[in-house]
Amino acid sequence: MKKILLINSNIEILPYPVAPLGISLVASSLKDKYDVKVFDSAFSSTSALLSFIREFNPDYIGVGLRNIDNVTMRKCKWYIDEIKNIIINPVKDNFNVPLIIGGSGFSIAPEQIFEYFNVDYGIIGEAEELFPKLLSYLENGNYDIELGNVISKYNKYTRIKEQASGPLVIPRANIDQFINFEPYSKKGSYPVQTKRGCTHKCIYCSYPNIEGKKYRLRLVSNIVDEIEEVQSRIPGITFEFVDSTFNSPLKHAINICKEIIKRNLKIKIRTMGVNPGEVTDELILLMKQAGFTQIDCTPDSASELMIKKYRKNFSKNKLIRCADIIRKYDMPTMWFFMLGGPGETEDTILETFKFIDNYISEDDMVHITEGIRIIPNTELYNIAIDEEIISKEMNVIDPMFYVSPTIGKENLTHILDSEIGKRNNVINSIDTEPSPELMQAAIKYRKEKGVDEPMFRTLLRVQNKIK
Repeated sequence: MKKILLINSNIEILPYPVAPLGISLVASSLKDKYDVKVFDSAFSSTSALLSFIREFNPDYIGVGLRNIDNVTMRKCKWYIDEIKNIIINPVKDNFNVPLIIGGSGFSIAPEQIFEYFNVDYGIIGEAEELFPKLLSYLENGNYDIELGNVISKYNKYTRIKEQASGPLVIPRANIDQFINFEPYSKKGSYPVQTKRGCTHKCIYCSYPNIEGKKYRLRLVSNIVDEIEEVQSRIPGITFEFVDSTFNSPLKHAINICKEIIKRNLKIKIRTMGVNPGEVTDELILLMKQAGFTQIDCTPDSASELMIKKYRKNFSKNKLIRCADIIRKYDMPTMWFFMLGGPGETEDTILETFKFIDNYISEDDMVHITEGIRIIPNTELYNIAIDEEIISKEMNVIDPMFYVSPTIGKENLTHILDSEIGKRNNVINSIDTEPSPELMQAAIKYRKEKGVDEPMFRTLLRVQNKIK
């Protein structure tokens, strides 16, 4: 039986570690035909990786690239440099084993990243079916591959295929069976995907290009079966739905909640990407009943003009209605806004801050992103070229961030520093990690008070007391 080593290259563990869902899905798709192991670089070293490879002696090595950088303009951290230095190059220097790279980060700009890492093969998009197919080609001695969504060092040509349509059928990730899950269970969560694809047309977003422009939904029973199975193995773990927008389509999200309630599962859940355009009383009430303890709401702006510029699927009135519902049911929420997009002015920025003051609870946290990461093959990329903010010669590996000429970087920074400083529950994305002193005080408070709430709410309470 051939041996496959898959490497989780995501080395960022702040503010909390993210369990390697993508790599684990690929591992699950391979395990019946291959001897598969996963190496987790998040909690290990280069020397440990090299020792692991020597001992396992794999026939092929796959590397999953989740993030290119931290998408933070003023304190941008380029993960790909570090990944190249501590994973890719050491493996290439010490072993003559075919290297195959893939993942969501790679799929953003595959040709450019492939050349940067100089590996053997690259898989664009979903790999659960394509990785085994590629291995089958290689095992039969076919190295000069013309396989859709695969890049080869022998043949740089690749045909980009549309993502599959119809229901989403994927293996169970079984993440905890491939890696040591303990570090994730302490601060992180267990990720669950309920669908792929996105029908929204936000001008800056890469999700439709990576996952497809149509929804492919997992069967609700399959999703909840997985949750029930994982809960039996890891009691008390928090589950996180990691779809780009959990509540879109709305009916699918509602049915997931209803199935969890029907089975009387006593679990904790959180989710990213709650879309304001599809928030209803029924949804939030069912989410509370199902066990949701925290959500992320991502309007990106509260300015009527900027909402239209970003091509969001909601109006300012719908956003206000969303905020009213969230407060009505006291759903702990982290809000996310991106300021500096096309047409942004001081007035539109202040309109967003006015919304924060009027409609967001002081118990909830607001993240402000300064400037927008420019991703190839998006409308924002074309706007940035037309406005000569970037050139066509630049690529995703370059520090490409957009700030509208109507506001300017210096003015944007000045306004945000001033406005954020006036509010206790608003932070700049460059300051997301709490100080050790604040974290210790929050932990002490939770123990003394027996508090069972999202950590961000405890941090806000303790921070306000200190002030």
